Amino acid sequence: MINLDDGLSGLLTAVAGAVGLQEGEAGVERVLRAIGQLEPASTRAVSRHVGLPLPLVAAVNNELRARDVLTRDRPSRLTAYGRQLLDELDVDPVEVGSCTCCAGHSVVVPAELTPVVDRLARLIEAGPEIDLTLDQSFATAATKVRRVLLMMRYGLLPGRSVLLVGDDDLMSVTIAAVGAALGRRLVHHLAVVDISPTLLDFISDQLGELDQPAELRRHDLRQPLPERFHGAFELAMTDPPYTTDGAALFLSRAVEGLRPGPGRSVIFSFGPKGPDDTLAVQRTVADLGLTVQAMHRNFNEYLGAGVIGGVSHLQHLVSTAGTAPVLAGDYTGPLYTADQRTAPRQYVCNGCGSRYLVGQQEQWTTIALLKQAGCAQCGGERFRPLQLVKGR
Repeated sequence: MINLDDGLSGLLTAVAGAVGLQEGEAGVERVLRAIGQLEPASTRAVSRHVGLPLPLVAAVNNELRARDVLTRDRPSRLTAYGRQLLDELDVDPVEVGSCTCCAGHSVVVPAELTPVVDRLARLIEAGPEIDLTLDQSFATAATKVRRVLLMMRYGLLPGRSVLLVGDDDLMSVTIAAVGAALGRRLVHHLAVVDISPTLLDFISDQLGELDQPAELRRHDLRQPLPERFHGAFELAMTDPPYTTDGAALFLSRAVEGLRPGPGRSVIFSFGPKGPDDTLAVQRTVADLGLTVQAMHRNFNEYLGAGVIGGVSHLQHLVSTAGTAPVLAGDYTGPLYTADQRTAPRQYVCNGCGSRYLVGQQEQWTTIALLKQAGCAQCGGERFRPLQLVKGR
């Protein structure tokens, strides 16, 4: 562990306190190290590198700029003072590499599946729009195909039965499309439960073109799975709302759908969280009687999804003899990000510096609505996040 002098330690502590960072001064230190290694470092690149949500990284960067650690330029660059701090941390400003073949994803999309990626990209454009109130953010076409390839590597596909607990990422269509390209059906019993009738109609049309039978059910996952889905599947897959309660609910419904006994699988995608929320999700996984067989950081890439830096982690969970749902009956608590957000967040216009509050009780309830309206002063559509505004 590095012995920090009082000056550096005080700065890290002050920045962590100003941002309200759960990770404390260690989290600020990680951001500073990442900037030194990635410089010039975009906020998104730093967010992915350190595993902190993008708004928090942006807020830390702004505090570092206010303290003359970073220049006013973007992407982020260190000032002379910032370089002195980096020297105290003994950081070599070298590029941090990843696998040149798979870019750190651990699977590569082969050339014969490139047409599938292209088809899915067109479907994303033609499909239903993102519903931000449901925490939706669409995975990229390449991510969808990589998920299928990873499941094939793990021996989960081809398989007898797969349940999609929510499917705004069109994974049912992706499984069918990859199977068609490979000349074999990858799943015999495919089922989707989702709250959106528009999405289910779109999925039905696409699966019909691919000659993939499937059971599609409109269902609010606040309620238990339909009875016929209980204990019926070898594999479940979910990319839940970006809240700990959403993760617990969707994982519990996924477990409802698994056949009893050990060795069943859940593919679970979830974005980076602070240490307290991460621990809560890990406890949920343990309480469900699931084991973590693998975790792929930053495996999933999304279109938009600014709060998680456009990425999330993918986990392969496996059932045990003690696996059972943790939520019985209907769920009536908060579920989506908007349900749980109480303090507004301040955003600043990149063009003119005008500031706006975004939150449930504000004029702009979501950053998407603010971007759509544009800055009232200059008409700009690009904003960067600052701190939450507490005490309102």
